[in-house]
Amino acid sequence: MPEGIGAWGREILAKESPYRLIGEQLYEQYREEDFADLYAVEGKPGLSPVDLGFVTVLQFLEDLSDRQAAEALRVRLDWKYALHLPLGNAGFDFSVLSEYRDRLRSGGAASRFFDRLLGQMQALGLLKHRGRQRTDSLAILSKVRRLNRLERVVETLRLALQALQAADEGWFQRQVPGSWRERYGPRCVAERLSASVRALLEAEVGSDGQWLLECLHIAGTPEVLLALPEVQLLVQVWAQQFTVVEGAVVYQQEGPYEGHTRLQSPHDPEARYSEQGAHPWVGYKLQVTESEDEQLPHLLTDIAMTSSVQTDAQALPAIQERLQQRGVPPKEQFADKAYVNGPTLAASEQQGIDLMGPIQGDTSPQARQPDGLSLEHFTLDRQACTATCPAGQVAQGHLGQEGALTFSFAKPVCLACPCRPRCCAGQGGRTLTVGPYHEWVVAARVRQKTEAFRELYRHHRGNIEGTLSALVRGHGVRVARYLGQAKEHLRALYIGAAVNIRRAARWLAGFRPQVRRKAPLLA
Repeated sequence: MPEGIGAWGREILAKESPYRLIGEQLYEQYREEDFADLYAVEGKPGLSPVDLGFVTVLQFLEDLSDRQAAEALRVRLDWKYALHLPLGNAGFDFSVLSEYRDRLRSGGAASRFFDRLLGQMQALGLLKHRGRQRTDSLAILSKVRRLNRLERVVETLRLALQALQAADEGWFQRQVPGSWRERYGPRCVAERLSASVRALLEAEVGSDGQWLLECLHIAGTPEVLLALPEVQLLVQVWAQQFTVVEGAVVYQQEGPYEGHTRLQSPHDPEARYSEQGAHPWVGYKLQVTESEDEQLPHLLTDIAMTSSVQTDAQALPAIQERLQQRGVPPKEQFADKAYVNGPTLAASEQQGIDLMGPIQGDTSPQARQPDGLSLEHFTLDRQACTATCPAGQVAQGHLGQEGALTFSFAKPVCLACPCRPRCCAGQGGRTLTVGPYHEWVVAARVRQKTEAFRELYRHHRGNIEGTLSALVRGHGVRVARYLGQAKEHLRALYIGAAVNIRRAARWLAGFRPQVRRKAPLLA
């Protein structure tokens, strides 16, 4: 630490300042050799990847652009104190930051800084091993605008033409008609188009795109053109939107939406359309997990950007795997109903994690009757592969798809049974289907009805909503800053590191989160 900067920081910086925590405890524990693979391999002498990592953390701590972050490093004393820089250090050009992020993604080192900082939090005694944690997700809006069907196909063709022209000007001049420069040159915004232009595009864009794809498959065409990402998007969109009927390229009829493969915008091909209740969006989903132990700060133990069409239950195994790899697996993990089902309960138990959350109840017609005989009223014997109904009748089961057992009671027996109005919804006998995770589901349904579970869940689950709100209001995560899931995932990891540093600094300085209790209900 330079003496001039060191004396200034110890006297001026507040004890809860994250810059002071970095400068006095965190920064000096990093070694350049641990990050040697993140140095630039060409150009001017390489800048320290440790310094660039902390600059990126501070950048997302304050939600700054690359230019603003480079300027802050040049003129602000608190940034120089954090990175042990002398007063006269002029910093670096802002473009270095984007190049550093590219090296992080290409080198598979996106989470290295987050993981390293989390280890430092453990060493400081701020994170409990096998403690309580809670998980929730947040819808993230893509940076691009929503496109209707015409805009989507025209923009896809326009971007492909631009890429082809940049890659091979000679081929572009020989093959592409000159009228296309006027037709597909400007950005397509449907509401700005006249009725005649819109009708022309509706009629011609499908056949134009198909003609271009056929030209690209002609013998002698450079293979590099067909391999362009924009051309591959053109192939994918045309397969999704058009079909050939009697030699004419026409639009396909709109069917059920399939979000895993259907593109929403060529400008951000990984963004997908999704709905949560009555709220649709195009973009991604942010998965956030934080610690929730008493007498310790609430630190983010995992943060990841996932596809918006991936359910929370599908995302949970990867979350738990990352927690295991970081050495911070929880004993209890609180989550909402979207994360809890039979497979996630069983997988969590195998890892020693008690997944605490409500599970969907029985939705059968019998369960909706006040006195109905639902599955829980039957006695199952998996070893004998039998099911016994409340009237004492026994049905033999047979193994079905995905390990499910199906039990079918004889129709004559059910027709003569006095319990039939409470048991059978159809014209035949009662049929039961029991999945491979039936025992975990039943146990979870029984537990969630207890007062102890309700009190524990209410006390430990809800506050993560405040963390999500802080990420939105303080760090602008609701709207993506970059295009592409990988870039947004990297941004999320550095935001998570910044949040942990801020919370740790306040905790070590003696500040504690304010506990706001709900006022009692009036009688």
